[in-house]
Amino acid sequence: MTQLLVTRDGRGRGADRRAPVPSCLGDLHGQRLGVLELPHHMAPGHRSTRRYDLADPAQVRSAYQHILTHAAGTGELCDLVNRELLGRMWPHLHLPAAVREAWHERMPQLAA
Repeated sequence: MTQLLVTRDGRGRGADRRAPVPSCLGDLHGQRLGVLELPHHMAPGHRSTRRYDLADPAQVRSAYQHILTHAAGTGELCDLVNRELLGRMWPHLHLPAAVREAWHERMPQLAA
């Protein structure tokens, strides 16, 4: 699995500010139902602030915005994001332009 790297905020800061993009949507195998808990390093704080109900579109949007801009690598991103949920939520996600463009470049079906 290769990864395309872009800066999170689109300003070209440094390697530590890069966000991963998987090679295809099929690589995304995160859970589709239940409660998604983000790792502590991704969302520090009490466990309750890192938990998202995947039945609630607003919570999915919030979780995915956070994951797409804070995942440490493609492996982590692929473990947390579900391709079906991402496809439904994609038009509603507020992402840095560089992140959105990188995903569209790798997965043009999201741009449609």
